[in-house]
Amino acid sequence: MNKITKEPILITGVPRSGTTWVANILGQSSKTNLILEPDNEKYSFLARKWKKALYRFPFADGTTDSNLLYLFYKQIIRDSYPKNKTLINHSLNFIFGHDKANNEHSIQLKESQLAKSFPNITPPIFLSSILKNLTSDFYSVSDIKIIKTVHAGLCLPFLYQHFRPKMLILFRHPANVISSCLELKIEDGNRDIYCRPEIEPFLTEYKDDIMKLNDPLSFMGLQIGIFYYLWEMELKKQKEWISVTHENLCENSVEKFKNLFQKIGLEWSRNTENLILDLNKPGVGFKPNRVVENLVDKWKRKLSLDQIIKIQKGYSILPIKHYEEFRL
Repeated sequence: MNKITKEPILITGVPRSGTTWVANILGQSSKTNLILEPDNEKYSFLARKWKKALYRFPFADGTTDSNLLYLFYKQIIRDSYPKNKTLINHSLNFIFGHDKANNEHSIQLKESQLAKSFPNITPPIFLSSILKNLTSDFYSVSDIKIIKTVHAGLCLPFLYQHFRPKMLILFRHPANVISSCLELKIEDGNRDIYCRPEIEPFLTEYKDDIMKLNDPLSFMGLQIGIFYYLWEMELKKQKEWISVTHENLCENSVEKFKNLFQKIGLEWSRNTENLILDLNKPGVGFKPNRVVENLVDKWKRKLSLDQIIKIQKGYSILPIKHYEEFRL
């Protein structure tokens, strides 16, 4: 059996790929401290301060020099950082008028401004410390920190180089991801990341095909393809990183999660098994409970043939191995 880990664990995937479900199950292991979406500026008042000069999906590889990005994720991964579901976070969002509509407008405005120039900001380290003390979770410093984020997916090499967390990447069928984004009106399904200059070098060979796309669903498929393409390249180099598909975890979930716990180095318990079984029931919205048997091919019931073809056009541009049978 693998040695029990002490390193922080970072779980990532594209939005609506099942990361919350997986994180909640891993967080059931003893002596763990689960932190959900600490870098999501839509919900975290503090993340909004840190990310004034960072994209919603910041890009950074092993050669990137970004003190702001380093200090931000150092707070999250190595130091102390307040959780989102606290009275103080909700109160600050309410006081400053950060509701869902305003947050999305602010993100769109920020993204367009960052395309022109990056402002200099003072990292809000002192504010981070104050808010952490006001929202103390009283967990042991020896607890294993589990960080779940869908917004750090483009800077995994940077985070691994500086902080050496255990990396877990979750893949999910692109049509299922997009079907869920459409159902819940998730704007993160397409942030035009293909236009960003730091991403363009990876896409030079495919630029002509990208320019032929003309439908929002195709661009959503392309965005997922970019994430998966970059992750697959990195997984070839980082043999210690762990990847798993949502579909695989949905089949015989208890046994699959047992194997995942062993790979990562977390303690399995009867409570974990009970949680997996308890979550396997109908749920809606952002709740992590779902009837897993209904999820694998859900996109076939939710999307029209026209929608599927449009998604395929974007997803098929890059040479991706995951869900290769879906590519045109």
